[in-house]
Amino acid sequence: MDFAHIVPSSNAPSAWLDMEALDHNINLVNQKTQAVNLRLATKSIRSIDVLHYIKDNSPNYVGLMSYAADESVFLLENGFDNILCAYPTLDKDSVAQTFSYTDKGAKMVWMVDRPEHVEILNQVAKDHAVIVEICLDINMSMPLPKLYFGSKRSALMSKKDVKALLKIIKKCPQVKLTSVMGYEAQIAGLAEHVPGKTLLTPAIRLLKHRSKKQVSQRRNSIVAWLKKQDYALELVNGGGSGSMDFTSSQAEVTEITVGSAYYKPAYFDYMETMQEFKPAAGFVLPVTRHPEKGVITCHGGGFIASGAVGADKIPVVHYPKYLSILADEGFGEVQTPMAIDKRATAINIGDFVWCRHAKAGELNEHFNELVCYRQSGSITIAHASKDKKGLKTMMTYRGAGQCFH
Repeated sequence: MDFAHIVPSSNAPSAWLDMEALDHNINLVNQKTQAVNLRLATKSIRSIDVLHYIKDNSPNYVGLMSYAADESVFLLENGFDNILCAYPTLDKDSVAQTFSYTDKGAKMVWMVDRPEHVEILNQVAKDHAVIVEICLDINMSMPLPKLYFGSKRSALMSKKDVKALLKIIKKCPQVKLTSVMGYEAQIAGLAEHVPGKTLLTPAIRLLKHRSKKQVSQRRNSIVAWLKKQDYALELVNGGGSGSMDFTSSQAEVTEITVGSAYYKPAYFDYMETMQEFKPAAGFVLPVTRHPEKGVITCHGGGFIASGAVGADKIPVVHYPKYLSILADEGFGEVQTPMAIDKRATAINIGDFVWCRHAKAGELNEHFNELVCYRQSGSITIAHASKDKKGLKTMMTYRGAGQCFH
């Protein structure tokens, strides 16, 4: 997209959504995941409008993967069905609020990997005389001597762990095991080319290759064993944006979860499997100061991503070219100074700098709406509204007055 001729919706920092890039990414995801069902990761989208847009343009869409119990209620309220809550919850009130929807036929599945998770869900279901569906979260990490390659999320690492939890599940008549998730985080979400850590690239590639072999064996083995125990699994979920080709090829997997690929945040620039995707979302900062030659200062900008602190977690400048962040200041709380390379075109007070967040959904925690742009033709978006300048906008969770943790 030619950002030079686009005027943002206001002089304040605002978030943007490139509809042509989004369409390109939707089509790529559809191609890569056509062998399985597609579940959208809401944590990476955080906009009801955008979720509807992707859903409407994804023929193999089957449902959503939420990240919190109260968020699941919000999604059900907004007409979504078939929701898998990806993280165990202790929020009894929100779990109970979903029952009015499941009583009418909506599907809601809750994640478990510990006896406490099962027992809490069983008690809530018992109090309301209902049955709740649960999903086993199988840990797909690869423990090695002096190295844990993966994400420390689930206590279910082996078939032995699963057997122990099944004993608890059998004592809880209000829960029903219908699903399994085996998320290979170390394959789907780890970049090979992390800034400042290029020496690690060969090792990361090797570890990913070895990890694929053990993921295939462990997930398939546990799923096959559960089926032999007469558990009628309705879904086996796996993968993420960075592992679409691998996960979609696995025989035991019935569905894959994708989220970040749609926006292609800056961190995914460093991932080898994401090079075909286009940056589709970011934020705009107005230039408000020119403190000295070769330096401009923008209003706002402190949007640092979560995770281990590093250069890969800060935003990147998308347009114009040849701007760099000052190492001593970074993206500030209320202002962000940038150095101007001699190759850059003239930048004046009142101009705008287009940036991209390092992670996908976290961007929307800072903005009420995404201003939608399309280079050619008009924008037709069923769920969009218009701002004061007539630009199409899509509301974020924050814009809808929601904040989930």
